[in-house]
Amino acid sequence: MAAHTRSRPRAPRSPRTRRRGRSWGASSFLKPEFIGLAIAALTLAAIPFVVDVTTVAAEARDWLMRTFGLGLFILAALSVLGGFAISRRAYDERARFARRAVGTLCLGLFAWGALGLNKAEWTLGGVDFREVTLGGDIGRRFVAGWLGKLAWLSTLVLAAALLAPGATRAFARNAPGWLEVAWERRWPHRAASAVGRFFSFVFRRPGNRGGKEPEVVIGGTLRERLQPRPVPTFEENPVQIRPSIDPGGPMSAIGSGAAAQFRPLPPNEPADAGEEETLAAPVPGDNDEDGEPQQLSLGLGQQSGWHLPALELLNAPQISTSRKHDNAARAQLIVDTLASFGVDATVVEINEGPTVTQFGVEPGWEVRYKDVPIKDEAGKSVLGHDGRPRTERVETGRTRVRVNKITALQNDLALALAAPSLRIEAPVPGRAIVGIEVPNDSATVVTLRNVMESKEFRELAKKSKLALALGKGVSGVPIVADLARMPHLLIAGATGSGKSVCMNAVIAGIMMEATPADVRFVMVDPKRVELTAYKGIPHLAFSEVIVDVDKVVGALQAVVAEMEARYKKFAAVSVRNIETYNRHPRVLNKLPYWVVIIDELADLMMAAPFEVEKLLCRLAQLARATGIHLVVATQRPSVDVVTGLIKANFPTRIAFAVTSMTDSRTILDMGGAEKLLGRGDMLYMPTDAAKPIRLQGVYVSDAEVERIVQFWTDDRFRNLTPETADNLLEEALIEMNGDGDLAVEETDPIVERARGLALQHRHVSPSLFQRRLHVGYVKATKLIDILEEEGIVGPREEGESRKVIAAAADDGLY
Repeated sequence: MAAHTRSRPRAPRSPRTRRRGRSWGASSFLKPEFIGLAIAALTLAAIPFVVDVTTVAAEARDWLMRTFGLGLFILAALSVLGGFAISRRAYDERARFARRAVGTLCLGLFAWGALGLNKAEWTLGGVDFREVTLGGDIGRRFVAGWLGKLAWLSTLVLAAALLAPGATRAFARNAPGWLEVAWERRWPHRAASAVGRFFSFVFRRPGNRGGKEPEVVIGGTLRERLQPRPVPTFEENPVQIRPSIDPGGPMSAIGSGAAAQFRPLPPNEPADAGEEETLAAPVPGDNDEDGEPQQLSLGLGQQSGWHLPALELLNAPQISTSRKHDNAARAQLIVDTLASFGVDATVVEINEGPTVTQFGVEPGWEVRYKDVPIKDEAGKSVLGHDGRPRTERVETGRTRVRVNKITALQNDLALALAAPSLRIEAPVPGRAIVGIEVPNDSATVVTLRNVMESKEFRELAKKSKLALALGKGVSGVPIVADLARMPHLLIAGATGSGKSVCMNAVIAGIMMEATPADVRFVMVDPKRVELTAYKGIPHLAFSEVIVDVDKVVGALQAVVAEMEARYKKFAAVSVRNIETYNRHPRVLNKLPYWVVIIDELADLMMAAPFEVEKLLCRLAQLARATGIHLVVATQRPSVDVVTGLIKANFPTRIAFAVTSMTDSRTILDMGGAEKLLGRGDMLYMPTDAAKPIRLQGVYVSDAEVERIVQFWTDDRFRNLTPETADNLLEEALIEMNGDGDLAVEETDPIVERARGLALQHRHVSPSLFQRRLHVGYVKATKLIDILEEEGIVGPREEGESRKVIAAAADDGLY
């Protein structure tokens, strides 16, 4: 029987309701919130039509910048840091959060105060930070006064203590020890000195060395700085205080320096006998045999009383007041002139000297180009707008501009610069540049004292008694030389070029640094006007300046005899030169240097060319080791005066302005002297230089020479009579004139003829008796001495001339 199951009746379903969309009607927009938002939006939209928003915003920004300055950025940074800390819930650790927050705030205040201490030439909007500080009014007021600055510094200390407490405690604990160590090692002193040198370099005056405004390379593609050589000025020369005279005053015979080792003995007081016992006994071989040339010691090494003159005898350096040249404009003109002739060059160096300004020109490049057609990716030529293939210029090679292209434009450069003459040094020795020397409008006078006070001369004077102050180079650097290293000097130049002034500078410079115990002069002046001012100085080896041409050969023979006698002395003690001889322990009297000065070689070569050339060459070849040096000058540098043999033995030469390149080649074996400007402008050719050095020679006035001569001829040295070599001169003259014609007696008929000749003239001289009586020089001088004893002629005047003082009693004596 099947079972029937009864199912539960289903609940009746409720009818499904549909969800209707929300409808927006006019009533929806009449709600209060919509009406408020609409009114606010319309009001904001109407503001730009009523108020100038841009002006208001700009004024608001300017007020903020003027009030807060760049501290706004500090406030913004603090806000960002605060927001970051809050986002990381750093405030959970309240103590740590408060410490860091206060430390960060103090650090921000310190930075804001630092901005308040500074101004800058900045403009942000309408705010000029030259009128307000970078920290605005708030920053300025924060650091106003010493109390504000103290509070500002305290914020840094507080910030360090709060942000880094461990490091701050370690620093406070070790700081005293560090300061003590730094003070012991003089670190603060060195730092202060370095800072002082830095600020002196940054704020240097334009007139001082290295104080020129930075310049740019003229004609270059890059703005490179010029590197001018340092130009020493008068103010930077070291002050020389010499000699330091005792309280006796400038006229005291005892000074310092070289004179400090001498102490004059009282009159009639014998020297200490103990000093004589310490002297070594003479060597048996020291005495020469009879009949051989006797060498005079002329040494005053054991004699006291000599001291050097003070530099105040010389004129003080003169500061140039001439107009300064616009060297940058002249450099640009040089570059443009060379470029107009197709020569690429760049001025990389400017050196302004006393007479000329040297522009260092670096040759450029000669670039070769080639036109190459442009092709596309397919290898086809690209056509231009005109239908032709397009090309591009490609560099194929480059070579340096040849130096002769620059030197060939010398006259064109002189025309462009309106200069009377130019000298091009190509290349400058030791530099990869070509030097173009342009004359200045007016030359600066270089005084002897200016060069003698320089560091270069003082260092050389400590080593040698024959230091020469020559002048200043094209860059203003003093040029000095040692005559002992030359060892002989040849000077040549036209009349008025500065040759005689150079010789006076050589003599005056030696007399300022050497006593008669150190240096002796043999002066030969056929012109009778240049060297006669030194008559009577104790430095003369002979008692007079040789002015008679007939005595010159005898004087040179006397110098040769002195040289040979010195060699015998050297051989006796087994030495090779004068320096070793003077240091030898067995030498009692030191030998002085001899400097032979010949003012005019042309007059001597006309009178006795063979003898003069032979003696000069012998002295030039052999006299160096004996301390005898030659300084020969001439105003006619022709081949018959400056022969090849003389020039070969004078390696050091000075050339002043000459008239032709031939004369320049005669002196220097190269041209260049014909382009000099005169008045001391010269070329100096040392033995160790491949090319001559151009410099402006020192100037010595007649007043300076008179003061130096007066110093050495003053009565302070009246008790110091140096030994002369007149006997050598007399022996040489006797040998030259012969022995058989020297005896003169009062009964000799030649004396009667001399009396008659003297009564016919107002002045007589040995040369007159030589020509009219046909006798030698020695016999003529003896005749004049006899007439002087008889009262017919007076004492010696200028040179060899004597005035006839007896009346003409008998006209028929001759």
